[in-house]
Parts: sequence; structure tokens; C-alpha cells
Amino acid sequence: RPANLVFVIDTSGSMDRENRLGLVKRALALLLDELDDGDTVGIVEYGSEGRVVLPPTSLEDRRAIERAIERLQPNGSTNAEQGLDLGYTMASRGYDAKAINRLILCSDGVANTGETDAARILDKVRYQSDRGIHLSTIGFGMGNYNDVLMETLADKGDGNYYYVDRLEEAERVF
Repeated sequence: RPANLVFVIDTSGSMDRENRLGLVKRALALLLDELDDGDTVGIVEYGSEGRVVLPPTSLEDRRAIERAIERLQPNGSTNAEQGLDLGYTMASRGYDAKAINRLILCSDGVANTGETDAARILDKVRYQSDRGIHLSTIGFGMGNYNDVLMETLADKGDGNYYYVDRLEEAERVF
């Protein structure tokens, strides 16, 4: 089945490390090699605020996707709720019942701005999963990393949870 993927990427200051945002960018480049021309990729980033970086784009325009990934830069605090909301809005607009519809959250799992109550965020994730938009989470980084939240989000989103701390692990996951 074709895949409609929306990447929700944490670009907050805590991601300003090579084994975090740098590794996210390299991992996404690897993933592009695994997708087909009928697949679409959208990208939302969030720091202090969420922002659409790339509307759903066919892999046929791979260079536009690569440029969007290259432009990701760390800044601000961590408004995960706003990033997820924008990602779900994007995924809802491009929803296709015959396709895989999935958000992929790439983060260190630390939310400190906007809605930080995990129960409220989890309710939204469950609602969207019931509508057919599933959430997988991929944790990046070491140290200040919240794997419990990331795993719980994936569970509520009927998705998968992975932890990536080096490029070899990204190759395995993607």
C-alpha cells in the first residue's frame, strides 16, 4: 500500500546535538531510499511553536523533501502538543483509506511548552488512531530523554516505538 507519512520533528534546543537532530536528519535521508514514488512525505517541526516545513510531497519530488530535511535547525523550547496537532491536521487532509496513514514523531521526548499534561496528549493520540492515523515514535539522544512518554505515545497511537542512538540503529529501524 502507498504510505502517507507525516514526520513531526522536535527541533527544540535540547535536540541541538549530533546524536539528536543531526541523527534525525541522517535517518530521514536513509528512509527516503526505502520509499516508493507513490508515497508522500510531509514534515512538521516544533520548538517553541509548531511549523509546517513541507506539505505532503510525493517522493517523485525527492529533492524538495531533502531540502526540507536539510533546513531543520534547533531552536527554542519544546511544544510537542502543537507539533502533533499540526501533524495530525496535515495527515487528516491527506488521509487515504487505501494507504498507510502514519505520523512519525522524532524527539528526545521532553515537552516543556504548551500542553505538557501527558494524559491530554495521549487522549488526542488515541482519538486520531481510532480515526485511522497511527503514531510511531522514534527516540533520539541520550541523557535528558523521556522513553516512557515516547513508548506510551506509540502504544496509544497503535504504532511502534524505537530508540535510535547511532546511524547503524537508524539503518535497522528505517
